[in-house]
Amino acid sequence: MVHNVPAIPAAGENIWRFSPFKTGISRQKSMTFRFIKQDDEIIMTESQGELFDMFGLKQENVLQKRIEDIFPQDMAVFKREVYERALKGESLTYESKLNGIPFLAAIGPIYKDGAVSEVYGFCVDLSERVQVETQLAESEQRFRSLMDHNIDALFSLDLDGKFTTVNKACTDLTGYSETELLNMTFDPLIMPERKSIAIEQFNDALNGNSKMHETRIRQKNGEIRQITFTLTPIIVLNKIHGVFGIAKDVTAKREAEKELRETKDLLESVIYHSSDAISVVHLTNYSVKVNPAFELIYGWSQSELNDDLSSHMLPIVPKDKAAESERLMTIVKHGGYVKGVETIRLTKSGKRLNVSLSLSPIYGENGDVVALSAISRDITEKKLKEKALKESEEKYRIIAENTTDLIGVVDLEGNVKYFSPSNRLLLGFDPSIYDGKKIQGFFHSDDRPKVKFAINEMVQTQKPVKFEVRCKHAHGHWVTLEANATPIINDLDQPESCVVVARDLTERKKTEEMLRKSDKLSVLGQLAAGVAHEIRNPLTSIRGFLQLLQSKASEDKDYYEIMLSEIDRINSIVGEFMLLAKPQAMNFTKTDLRDLLRHVISILDTQAILTNVQIYFESEPDLPEIWCVDNQIKQVFVNMLKNAIEAMPTGGSVHIHLRKQENHVIASFIDHGCGIPEERLATLGEPFYTTKDKGTGLGLMICYKIVENHHGKILIDSKIDEGTTFSIMLPIHKNKPVSQ
Repeated sequence: MVHNVPAIPAAGENIWRFSPFKTGISRQKSMTFRFIKQDDEIIMTESQGELFDMFGLKQENVLQKRIEDIFPQDMAVFKREVYERALKGESLTYESKLNGIPFLAAIGPIYKDGAVSEVYGFCVDLSERVQVETQLAESEQRFRSLMDHNIDALFSLDLDGKFTTVNKACTDLTGYSETELLNMTFDPLIMPERKSIAIEQFNDALNGNSKMHETRIRQKNGEIRQITFTLTPIIVLNKIHGVFGIAKDVTAKREAEKELRETKDLLESVIYHSSDAISVVHLTNYSVKVNPAFELIYGWSQSELNDDLSSHMLPIVPKDKAAESERLMTIVKHGGYVKGVETIRLTKSGKRLNVSLSLSPIYGENGDVVALSAISRDITEKKLKEKALKESEEKYRIIAENTTDLIGVVDLEGNVKYFSPSNRLLLGFDPSIYDGKKIQGFFHSDDRPKVKFAINEMVQTQKPVKFEVRCKHAHGHWVTLEANATPIINDLDQPESCVVVARDLTERKKTEEMLRKSDKLSVLGQLAAGVAHEIRNPLTSIRGFLQLLQSKASEDKDYYEIMLSEIDRINSIVGEFMLLAKPQAMNFTKTDLRDLLRHVISILDTQAILTNVQIYFESEPDLPEIWCVDNQIKQVFVNMLKNAIEAMPTGGSVHIHLRKQENHVIASFIDHGCGIPEERLATLGEPFYTTKDKGTGLGLMICYKIVENHHGKILIDSKIDEGTTFSIMLPIHKNKPVSQ
């Protein structure tokens, strides 16, 4: 292969003047040769040198031989062409390979008498150069592979800061193409406020200093990236030709580090400000780190713990909980977690605390558990509240299951969630009969709209409502109940269900009816007493005068007898009429006044609520029972409580006290009404005398009569604008029947 064609030297000119390898020939194995053309054949006439032997040629096989006889066919054809050109006066160099040895040949014409007489040639061994070139090519390939496949941006800059080489990662980092980068300096990439620093860093590298830097660059699309880069001077033959650089995009790393720092700061802040006690114990050196809440709750400081700690067991663990603590720590040492275990821990002062404990493992770089973290929350107060709540729930459960009132929980759709066992007593049904059913189905059809309206009012106002409803009894009849529905509010401040407390009004309505009849009979009796009294007075006078006239009359005595007989008959009728004012037969029984008063309060509770009056009842313990006619005493208590309520039309409170004094039990009714003037106190209890605008005075008169028949007393204490106290004194044993 012909590499170059130097100019043809003049005749007689030294052939080595045109050889570009003159300086390296002496160091290479070489040979010289000559060829002539004879009868149109190219014949070798001379050949000598070390390279001749390396080619495996011998003198007897080449001298005076044609080139076709010496070289392989392809090379012989090539050499004939080259020698023909040399014989025509052309000087040439070419590279080829013979017997595996690369060589460089230079040939040129030899002139004699102005004409080319023969061709002279010089050949040198190129094995060493080829080896160097191969190594260089491999090195260049490795460098290019390193450049093209490196994940970091690799580049070089000339002395003016212009890019001379870039790899693909560099184009990805900057957003510019390779062509664009190779036609620009680094200036467009640098942030304006960083340009002076970047120039200093570039010049520092040109001065031979290799350093790593970090900065921000602006990509072609304007996006900002954070990078680290190293600049190294390019030195050839002790001369700096530019700068080589390696850059790495650390934007994501810095953001992750920032997020990690923020997370770490946040975590440390949470731990520092947490109200829970947090501790971290290292398993190698048994050092411990605790937060302020730990020091506050348990009393030990971090320095005290580190001074005295000789194991992973902190002094907050009581001796009786050591085995439990070891078991929990073993779980964590093996990579497990412990959450919300309730146990006991000890303060520095020796106080035992109920705590909720959570343990977690902390791993080292090699994946082993190197520390334990513990979070403990003081739940002592919570435990006390839970205990109190449990006791309260138990108390209310006992009340709910043993009260005679019906207690139930119903959602807003009418689905029954709970009914107390008292349902069997009131309605004859087992509470399980309501499971999966609507409560409305057990109401009287006429009462359902009224109940629906009351529940809607409760939902809107979120306040208790009261209503009467008739419910079907297991025996088929209807029972009238007075129900009080109270809303249950959820976390969203909305009613989700209600608690219903209902009681049977049948007995109360009978009692109220009896009282109404009793009042009427009482009025009628007092009216009869007054009328009889007014009639008997004139009858007595008339009879007296008739007897006087009869004693003086001498005739018609029969008429006087008739008139006297009729007057006696009228008197007898009046006597019978007065029986209405006399008390009924007295049937004394042993009675607990506390139960009697509770029943009376339940009767008038509705009237009190309607007038905004609160009733408070207090009784001494262990009060003895008394002998009385319970219905009559109940009538007295009803009248007294009713009067007290009516004395406060704008609302107030009535206090009822029941106490023992010597041989009497005293029931006091205290209101805070307008009071009674002192001059009227003496006339209270007389027929038709009252302090009420529309009263008759007969009610209080009946009370006086009943208490008097029970050998008791009624005491009155009243002050204007402060209130009135009625005290009923009843003997304990005096009314006991003889048979008892």
